Amino acid sequence: AIEAGLEVVGREVAAELGDRAAERVGHFLTRKVEKGQRTQEERDAAVARLRTTTDLADLAGCDLVIEAIVEELAPKQELLAELERLCRPDTVLATNTSALSVTEIASATSSPERVVGMHFFNPAPLMPLVEIVRAELTDEDAIETAYAVAERMGKTPVRCHDTPGFVVNRILIPLLNDCVRVLDEARVTPEGLDAAMKHGAGWGKG
Repeated sequence: AIEAGLEVVGREVAAELGDRAAERVGHFLTRKVEKGQRTQEERDAAVARLRTTTDLADLAGCDLVIEAIVEELAPKQELLAELERLCRPDTVLATNTSALSVTEIASATSSPERVVGMHFFNPAPLMPLVEIVRAELTDEDAIETAYAVAERMGKTPVRCHDTPGFVVNRILIPLLNDCVRVLDEARVTPEGLDAAMKHGAGWGKG
């Protein structure tokens, strides 16, 4: 987000954690300078766009808030309810959940139309995909805002509806389970299975 020119407020539960996160971001951008992907001036300007805080109220002026806290329903619901109270009525509230129902998370608010899923894949600075998830009551403006921000970040956003696993995990988890089953049933070695999927299905690796 800061590389894309956006002003960013990062909230952590402790100042020390916020400082460590900012240091990691700075280190990541320094590596880009060393690789010739960014100038030192671009790196410094990007880092200057990041401010960290422990106070949730500091997010009140944001146009978009993306939560990425513990992957449990109740804490996410509590956080979104609090963000709804603190932020402007037109602020889009996004959840980075990979497995929970965005509709259930949104149900803790009185304005579920502005809640959207933005599922970034790890490591987020490197992986291009972002699943933009439409919950049951999400309105078009929230979807388009999330999509446009992901595009501005240089990501590849994909719109989808709120179903278990969204797109990638919905396909990937059963597929991985089948791979384990094939090891047993087809009596193939792990090395043989890897070779089969690389050379027969075009996978980048086994």
